[in-house]
Amino acid sequence: MVKIELGDLKDKSEDLAAFLEKRLMIKPSIEGSTIILDDTKSKVKLKKSLLKAYLKRYLHINELRKNHRVLVKEDEFRLVGLKVEEKEG
Repeated sequence: MVKIELGDLKDKSEDLAAFLEKRLMIKPSIEGSTIILDDTKSKVKLKKSLLKAYLKRYLHINELRKNHRVLVKEDEFRLVGLKVEEKEG
C-alpha cells in the first residue's frame, strides 16, 4: 500500500487519482489530502520509480513542475511546494 500526500495540491486530488488510475490500472482511494494506492489486489507489484515518474509527469502536464517536487520515503510520496524567491533588479 502506497500513500501520496498532496499537501497544498489537495484540490487536484480527483484529477490526479483519475490520471494514476488510467496509467496504473489500480483504483485509488482519496482520504482528505491523501491518495492511497492499494496494490495488494493487483496482479503486478507497483514500482516506486514508475509511480514517481507518473507523479512528475502529472506535475509537468499541469505546469506545476517548477514549483513542486516529489519526495519519497519508504511507502509514502509527498508533493512538496517550493518557496520561490523573487530576484530584485
